[in-house]
Formats: sequence, C-alpha cells, structure tokens
Amino acid sequence: MSITTTRLAAPLALAAALPILTWCQRPPEPAPPADPAPPPTVVLDSTLNRAALLAALTEAATALADGQTRDAALTGRTVSVRLPFGCGGEAAVASEAGGLPRLVRNADGSLTLTITPEDLGASALVPATREGAVDKWEAVEGFWIARPWSGLDACPASAALTAPAPELAPSPAQTVIKTPAEGKTTEAKVVDDVAAPPIVQPERSAGLTAVFETGGSRLGRRQGQAYIHVIRGEKGVAPTPAPGGYALRLEGRLTAFADGKAVHCVQQDAESRPVCIAALRLDRLAFEDGATGALLSEWRPR
Repeated sequence: MSITTTRLAAPLALAAALPILTWCQRPPEPAPPADPAPPPTVVLDSTLNRAALLAALTEAATALADGQTRDAALTGRTVSVRLPFGCGGEAAVASEAGGLPRLVRNADGSLTLTITPEDLGASALVPATREGAVDKWEAVEGFWIARPWSGLDACPASAALTAPAPELAPSPAQTVIKTPAEGKTTEAKVVDDVAAPPIVQPERSAGLTAVFETGGSRLGRRQGQAYIHVIRGEKGVAPTPAPGGYALRLEGRLTAFADGKAVHCVQQDAESRPVCIAALRLDRLAFEDGATGALLSEWRPR
C-alpha cells in the first residue's frame, strides 16, 4: 500500500469510529421514576372510649344545630366507656336524675354504688320511622355521661377527697337557742347543726342507651332495676370513700335506631343545647375503683 493510500484510510477509519465512540460516551438514560411509596397504613382502634364517644355526640349535636346532614358511620363500632363518679365523696343527687351513677352513704355507715337506668322507651330521643316502630325494642335504658364537656375518664385532681369517714352512729352537733317568751320564762329550741350535702343537678345532654330487642335473651337482664354494689367497713368502722372516687364501665357495640343512625339528637329550640344519645347493645356493666381500675362488681345483661 502506498503512503498516500495509508494517509487517506486513517481519517476514514477514524470518521467511521466516531459514532461508536460518541455512543459509548453518552450519559446513561435516567432510570424511570419509581412507583410512589404507598402511604403508611394507619390502624385505627375501633373501640370508642369516653373522649371519642363524646366527640361523636358533639359532632352530631353540632350538625343538628347547624341544620346539616351528618353521615358518620358508627354502627357496629365497639364501645368501652368509663364514667367517673363519687369524686368528692357522697353527694345528694336529685331523685329525678335517673341514668347517673351515685355514691350513697347508708344509715349503717356503709357505702352504696348504684345506678338506675332511665326508661327512654317513650322518649323523643328514640326515633321512629313509622307508628309503633320502636316496638322492635322491648327496653330502652338510658345512661347519662356526667360532665360531658370533659373527656377525662377519671376524677379530676381538683375533686380529691379529703373528708374523713363518719362514725357508724353519728350524733349531730346541736345548738341550743333560747328565745324570749311571755313573762320571765324562756323556751329552748334544739337545732341540728349539720349541713346537708348540696343537691346536685347534673347536666344530661349526652349519653348511651342500652337497647334490648323484643324476644331477646333475658339472661342477666335487670329489667330496669338498679345496679348496686355495697361497700362495708371492717370491725365496726365505716368505710372511707376511695380517694380517686369510682367509675362505671359500659361496654358493648353501637347499633342503629329506627332511622338507621347510631346517634340521635333532639333540640328543644335554637337557644338550647341539643341532647344526643347513642344506641348500644350492652354487653357488660361494671363498677371500678376510680384510681386503680380494680373491678368491684360486674353484670353481663346478654
């Protein structure tokens, strides 16, 4: 091969190799975007406690007051609600305040924890889609949530009990008051110097109603009678109320009223707070120590 031919062949070979070199030096193609990571799975606890139930009742009350439609699905949700009471010792509760737990001091010095459900079978709180629709329930027993503005399921610290236990046979202090009478004689009057406990009028605007179907099991049913647990002292000493008070535990599963909703509210007028209740298939009712949660007694109505 001549020198001229060699000189011509070299540039031609280099020109032929340039595309290959250019292709080898190209930056790599960007990787296709990866599939977006799935959102983290949030596992929600389906059991409603006191705070969650009150939130649902408040939402329903607000919707009614604002004239809005509420479609929250609560039917089938499990409920375990703890209702503290007796936080400041025994107190006189208005007799008409049914459906609220009470701590009562008996004449013999013992303590009674008690609650009598309120009969709501004929109440406007129980809706009916047609005449006689409520007949599907043989009993509708209401339990009210005291202090519905608080989500605490224990006694507040401000209600700590410090009063000592009374004697079994208390002798009230007496004050003798002498009043002038005609002539020189005087008349003595004996006045008991014991202050009666204040009458409490709890607000009843939020609660649960235990519903029992017609023809259902009567095993464990109280038929509207009070649930009672008695605490007696030892060796003639009256028991002292628990420092943390007591608690009523209600457990079960929400069901639907005749209108298909688990929560129903009524409002007297635009200036009144709506009253709301949730329908519950009550599985368990118990009295507990307010501070420790220790079980004192329980009933299983079904």
